[in-house]
Amino acid sequence: MCACATGSVMGYDEIYPKLIDLVSEPRLYHSSYSDHEVKVGAGRGGIGRIKKLLNQIHTFMGRHGFEETFIHHEGEYITVHRMHPKTRKGYFTVAHTAFPGYGDGHGTLSPVHLSGTKVKLVGSWKLEVNTSDAAKQAVLEDKVFLRGLPSSVSDLSNVKVESGDDETVIRLPSYFPPGSIAIFETWIPSAEHSEGLDRYVTTGATQAFANCTLADLNFVLYRSEPEERDASDGKDGVYTIPGHGALVYAGLQGWWSCLRDVVRYNQLGHPICNHLRDGTWAMDYIVGRLDRSSKRKEFTSLSKPAAWLRSRFDAIRKVPSFLRPRYFALVVQTAYDAAWARGLELMNDDVRKSQGFVQSLAMVSVQVTGYMNSASLNPFNSVPTMAAGLPHFASSWARCWGRDIFISLRGLYLATGRYADARNHIVAFASVLKHGMIPNLLSDGKLPRYNSRDSIWFFLQAIQDYTKIVPDGHSLLKEKVGRRFLPYDDTYFEFDDPRAYSKQSAIEEVIQEALQRHATGLSFREANAGADIDSQMKDQGFDIDVHVDWKTGIIFGGNQHNCGTWMDKMGESEQAGSKGVPGTPRDGAPIEITGLLASTLAWVADLHDQGRYRFSGVTTDGGKQVAFRDWASKLEENFERCYYVPLDASEDGSYDITSSIVNRRGIYKDLYRSGKEYEDYQLRPNFPIAMTVAPWLFTPEKALVALEKGDQFLRGPTGMATLDPSDLNYRPYYINSEDSTDFATSKGRNYHQGPEWLWPTGFFLRALLKFNLMRKTSKTERTEAFQQVTRRLEGCKIAIRESPWAGLAELTQKNGEFCGDSSPTQSWSAGCLLDLFYDAKELAKE
Repeated sequence: MCACATGSVMGYDEIYPKLIDLVSEPRLYHSSYSDHEVKVGAGRGGIGRIKKLLNQIHTFMGRHGFEETFIHHEGEYITVHRMHPKTRKGYFTVAHTAFPGYGDGHGTLSPVHLSGTKVKLVGSWKLEVNTSDAAKQAVLEDKVFLRGLPSSVSDLSNVKVESGDDETVIRLPSYFPPGSIAIFETWIPSAEHSEGLDRYVTTGATQAFANCTLADLNFVLYRSEPEERDASDGKDGVYTIPGHGALVYAGLQGWWSCLRDVVRYNQLGHPICNHLRDGTWAMDYIVGRLDRSSKRKEFTSLSKPAAWLRSRFDAIRKVPSFLRPRYFALVVQTAYDAAWARGLELMNDDVRKSQGFVQSLAMVSVQVTGYMNSASLNPFNSVPTMAAGLPHFASSWARCWGRDIFISLRGLYLATGRYADARNHIVAFASVLKHGMIPNLLSDGKLPRYNSRDSIWFFLQAIQDYTKIVPDGHSLLKEKVGRRFLPYDDTYFEFDDPRAYSKQSAIEEVIQEALQRHATGLSFREANAGADIDSQMKDQGFDIDVHVDWKTGIIFGGNQHNCGTWMDKMGESEQAGSKGVPGTPRDGAPIEITGLLASTLAWVADLHDQGRYRFSGVTTDGGKQVAFRDWASKLEENFERCYYVPLDASEDGSYDITSSIVNRRGIYKDLYRSGKEYEDYQLRPNFPIAMTVAPWLFTPEKALVALEKGDQFLRGPTGMATLDPSDLNYRPYYINSEDSTDFATSKGRNYHQGPEWLWPTGFFLRALLKFNLMRKTSKTERTEAFQQVTRRLEGCKIAIRESPWAGLAELTQKNGEFCGDSSPTQSWSAGCLLDLFYDAKELAKE
């Protein structure tokens, strides 16, 4: 009955009582059907007569496309219902199994209710076999033939088919012993014109979604639990399916992530199918949330998708309940495909004409950008914002992280053509510049927190990328923004203070203020310092100090009590004694900040030469004028002397090296002159960031050796290990809930001490491609360089394809193992790979 190979087996059909050794068995099979045609129906000689009928039905269903099968197991009974997906005609079989040890127990099968279905009994039979010792002995002692045990199949009566207006009930008789079978023909009167219904529920969606914006599609397709709660003032969350659990999204992606394997593998016993047969609550939920949201001014375009879904669900409410899963899946998939296609339509050709992997990465930009009641880009207007990740970084103060946004922005917004969203986020963070820094936590601009030393440099890199990628992107430099705080003034005041937004600055003036403040040095204590803004940090951690060493041009900052870069895990365990002790303070001069500084200086120097940036340099705290070009040259002259660890120890004299501390050679230091010198020499995945944005700082041969080390020791199936496995501090399993006495891991202090983060993979592969192409001259060699990168993307392709979140995770454990405390989809994980594809497109032109 199932959609698989079947057939008659000599010996089995004749009820031979013993397993046959086919290799050495000399006897011939003998069957009561050996000398004449097998006739369907009751009779002696095994099950061949009924098996012929089953084979005929099986062949008919196979030839005519009866592709839907539902199997149910109840005690000793198995039922199989196989149907044609369009005509809804089918065959239903009940079998009472007769496995050894079952004896003659009859058991019972609950009445079978087939909603909206008509049923005709084809026949019911029982198998009776003489299993006496004498019968077995006679069969086994036959020296010539393999004969079956004496057996017969006889008709069974009293199988009842009770037809009603809305359903048919099948009831088996009290005597339906093991070895019995009943076969029924089924059809659904209301589905006699089901091809018309199929067409109706699968058409019109493209037109219904034609006016949706990307913000609309964020609501239609996605919305994690915190986002849905936020949008409904806490009234509604994602949908929970009994026996399955909560969907990952309230939108169509949540439903489709659950349904896709049900459709692919015909899993009609899945809890979602049972739930749909039991009622129409899922349909009510999907339509209801769109109806309610379409009344909000941000989502008026959702009225048409809501109307389309309502009309299609209304049409399928009339079909028999057991058909609801099929038609529900058709409607959801049709709507999902139309919404997805609309999202791609609103992006650029680089996305629309690209491979599916790139399109999936691009749709993450839709996934993470949307309206929120509890988060915006400014205190006064509701503006779509980028979430750092879902669901952990989805709402309120935890949604908008300056660092995360500007690491993600080039890929998610610029590479996809979402230029307005990129501009909105740049303008918003420019408006809250203070101390020469942007906040890591925006909090609508109401309570920004200035505790990250690297965020400003990713911000400036994003502005640079905007001016180079967006048509007429340089006009952004002249755009005026209202200032949340007064320019060049560290005074803190609330957002509703009259001084807030009373001054304006052009974006180029914001850039200059950031550079100038760093040139003269920063020294301040965080506003509202204390447990209210960070309950884990020690008092000294709230003190922020940043300065330039003008001998090298390198910027230094931080201390051993705070963690001002992306590796920002603060120790939290009192039991382990790690509370207030950063896992990775990374004070001194992190290599990625030095690279981003070099990139920014070269950029503004070029802009000034082109007449597009009116400032030529900065003034030091000693009053000396330093041109951008001179600052950049000083960095370039000193970079490798300060950061490179030579392969050959005999060369150490040419570099700033303490040879006795070196753990691995042929690499670039992660830090320069940190508070714990050995941390300078740790191999971490930050050097490719500097290689990507400022490749001129690196000698290509040395860079390739370092990249080979990174490839060998840090790169995992999807992410990059955050610490060299040979380091004594390497702890690759992050479990945030652990509260032990282990100083290194308790309360997840090892967040960045070995677990494999995905976003650095993008920078690593960008650097690998860039430096690899430098040594490739022929077309074949250049093709091979691109192929090397492509091979290293396989794990990420699998991950996004299989993830119910339709995104790439924040991090994994060692060797790509699942991490339960990771955000399952993270903006920068997808964005940095889109960066890679953008680079590859540009490099391919060279």
